Amino acid sequence: MIAQAYIPFLVSAVVAAVIAAAMVIGSYLLGPRKPSRLKEATYECGMTPVGSARERFPVHFYLVAMGFIVFDVELVFLYPWVVSFVQGSRAEKLFLLGEMGLFVAILTVAYVYVVAVRVLGWSAEDARGEWSTAANERRISQRRKPIRFGNERGEPVRLPASSNSADQAGASS
Repeated sequence: MIAQAYIPFLVSAVVAAVIAAAMVIGSYLLGPRKPSRLKEATYECGMTPVGSARERFPVHFYLVAMGFIVFDVELVFLYPWVVSFVQGSRAEKLFLLGEMGLFVAILTVAYVYVVAVRVLGWSAEDARGEWSTAANERRISQRRKPIRFGNERGEPVRLPASSNSADQAGASS
């Protein structure tokens, strides 16, 4: 009886998989293949990549994002806990209360760590910690050169020409 409830789901999953496979195989068999240097160039976010991918960037934003994720996890687990707490017996409620106390204690430790490391501080004074030395502060406060995307002047970016004339003809068309 329960298995019959899943039949429509399984049928739709199989139909979706068959349609997806047919589209991929069809485009592979029927699609034109005219590779060129321009078509094989890396494309990301509409910008032509220029320079090295190994540039340094501040990770402070990622630390703040991870902090928000840690505290959002608490909210994800809070709703099912409340439902179980309301429907439980007296002994279950006592157990669930202890479990939630342990969970909140672990999150409190994470919050204390985030505050101690000064992840939430945005000013230069907040960013200084015991780890900072005069050399680190000079290095951090130096002006970085701007990131170039290659098309700042509003004109098309020219990729370096290769020795193959077919690639050059394909890139110009």
